[in-house]
Amino acid sequence: MMRYVLPVLALFAAPAIAQEEGPPLRDPASVALPAETVALLRLGSGVPLERYGAAYDKLAVAGAIPVVGPGATLEIRAAADRARVFLAWTQYDLDGDGSVSRDEFDLHTQMSWGDTLGEREFAILDAEWAAADTDASGAVPLGEIHALALALHPVPETGPLGPEAQAMLLMDLDNDGFVIWDEVEAVLKSRMP
Repeated sequence: MMRYVLPVLALFAAPAIAQEEGPPLRDPASVALPAETVALLRLGSGVPLERYGAAYDKLAVAGAIPVVGPGATLEIRAAADRARVFLAWTQYDLDGDGSVSRDEFDLHTQMSWGDTLGEREFAILDAEWAAADTDASGAVPLGEIHALALALHPVPETGPLGPEAQAMLLMDLDNDGFVIWDEVEAVLKSRMP
């Protein structure tokens, strides 16, 4: 009985293995585009590429946008940046009292950098401290750390999505959950003569 079970399992495992090699690519020409864009591309105009490039750069400076919505990328990136700021500052709380003192900040700097910092680096650290210690109390509690993180990385305002941004939501040709510029360019160039 066992020798029949293994071949059956192999049949079910084979498709999963094949899928892991790479998701199928969709045909770039199958992605719906605004009629004006298609007309300009058929005329050989480079204007749509410039428009889409500008919209793409505005929505995803790092090079990839989730297909759940271009605005989500900026919000997710800002939230991640805020989390990094918050985590970095909470590491300075060496005694675990929920607040970072200037002594803890300086000690953490000493432990991280040793004696390698010059006047310029110390000036930058002083400016960072001043930005965080908004009430000049000599301590930075969690509330001030949150405020600093939000001030450094505010929630972005993307505004209404234009036709280019709306069309980009459909351009995930490899079905990986992200739209990269190569996919946008492939879709646009598929309409050019």
